[in-house]
Amino acid sequence: MKNVLLLSLLTTALRFSAHAQTAPDLTDSTANYVVLKNATIIDAVSDTGKKGSILIKDEKIETVDYNNTLSSPKGATTYDFEGKYIIPGLIDAHVHITHGTLKEAQAHLNTALKKGITGVRDMGGDGRMLTLLQKNMKIGEDIGPDVFFSTIIAGPEFFEQDPRPQQVAKGAIAGEVSWLRAITDESDLRQIVAEAKGIGATAIKVYLNVDKDLFKQVSDEAKNQGLKVWSHAVVPPTKAIDITNGGSDVMSHAGHLVQYEFVKGDIRGRHSFESREEVKAYRKKLSDKKWDENTKEVKELFTAMKNNNSILDATLFIYTFGLDPKVEDNVDSTSYHLGMKAVKTAYQYQVKIGAGSDEMISEDGTINLHKELELLTIAGLSNIDALRAATIVNAEGLGEEKNMGTIEAQKLANLVILNSNPLEDISNTQDIKYVFKRGKVIE
Repeated sequence: MKNVLLLSLLTTALRFSAHAQTAPDLTDSTANYVVLKNATIIDAVSDTGKKGSILIKDEKIETVDYNNTLSSPKGATTYDFEGKYIIPGLIDAHVHITHGTLKEAQAHLNTALKKGITGVRDMGGDGRMLTLLQKNMKIGEDIGPDVFFSTIIAGPEFFEQDPRPQQVAKGAIAGEVSWLRAITDESDLRQIVAEAKGIGATAIKVYLNVDKDLFKQVSDEAKNQGLKVWSHAVVPPTKAIDITNGGSDVMSHAGHLVQYEFVKGDIRGRHSFESREEVKAYRKKLSDKKWDENTKEVKELFTAMKNNNSILDATLFIYTFGLDPKVEDNVDSTSYHLGMKAVKTAYQYQVKIGAGSDEMISEDGTINLHKELELLTIAGLSNIDALRAATIVNAEGLGEEKNMGTIEAQKLANLVILNSNPLEDISNTQDIKYVFKRGKVIE
C-alpha cells in the first residue's frame, strides 16, 4: 500500500512539474528587461481579462504572471499599469501601402503603429518596396508594424485590361515580375512560386481569371513551398465554394461572398462586360437573390469554410464609404448589407473572421482597423471575438500564430496598453496609453 501511495504521489508531482511554468532566467546581464505591472491582461486566449504582470526580455514575452509572484530583474524598466488594460498588438489583415512613395508608406506605417497596429498584411503592391519595408520594420531601421505581403497571381487578361497593376510595377511590366505574375495552364508554377518566395512574400494572392483547376494547382504548389494562399472570396470565373475547397487560407471581401453561389456555371469578372450598365444589371440580379442561414448553397459554403479552416477577411469598412453604420439609413450600400449578413451567418457557422480595413489610413490620419472592429461587433461578433479577429485569427492567416496574436510566453512583445476596457466597448481599442513593438515602447 505504501508503494502504491508513493507511486501515486510521484505521478502527481511529475504531472504538476510538466504543466508548471518554467521560472525565468533573470541573470542575463546583457538582456533588456521590461516589467508591466498590475494591468488587466486580455490575452486573446481566454474570454475575459485578468489582472497580472508581464516580464519582457528583449523582444519577447518572458513570463505572464497572474499570481503576483513575478520578480523584477535588476535594472529592469518598470511600468505600473494599475487600472489599464493590455491587449495583443493589432494586425490589419488588408492594406495597400505602396501606391504612393516610399516616404509616404513609411509615414503611414509609423502612424499606424502609434495607433496600435503592430502588423499588416499587404494584399497587392510593389514587391520591391514591400521587401525593403519588411526588412526595415523588422530590424527597427523604420518604425512601424511588421510587414507581410503577397504576390498577385492572375490570368493574363487581368494584367492586359486593368490599369491598377501597372501602378505598382513602376518601370517593369505587370504580369512578368515576381510580385505581379500572369499564369496559364502552361505556366511553370514551381518557378513562379519560388520567385515569390524569393522576394520575401508570405503568400500568393490569386486575383482574377483563374479557373478552379488552375487555382488548386497553384495553391498546392504554394503550400508545397511553404507559402500561404490568399485570395478574394470570389475569383471569377471561380466561386467561393471552389476557392475554399481549393485551399485558400484567407478569403477577402464579404460583400458578394454568398451571392455568386447562385450563379449557374462560371461567374463573370469585371472585365467580361462591354458597359458599366451591363455590370450593374448583372450585380443587381445577384443582389436580389434571397437567402438565409438555412439555404442549401449557404450551408454548403460556410460548412466548407469551417472544415477547411478558411478565414473570412470581411473588409466591412470599405463598404461604408465613411458613413456611420450605426445609423442604418446612413449606409446606402448593397455590398455593405450583404457583407453584414454574410459575416453574421459565417460567424453562426463558426467560420473564423479576420479584421482588415482595405484602407489602412484615411486622409485625415484615421487608422480604420478600429472602425472595422466596431463593424464586426455590429455584425454579431462578441467584443472578444472582434479583438481575436485582429490578433490571433489574423496571425493564423499570416502563419505567425506561434510568434504573435496572443499574450503568452515566448511570443513577440507586441502589446497595446489601453486606458479603458475593450471588452465593455470595442471602440476602446482607440483609447491608447502606450504601444510596445518587439519589446520597445513607441514614443
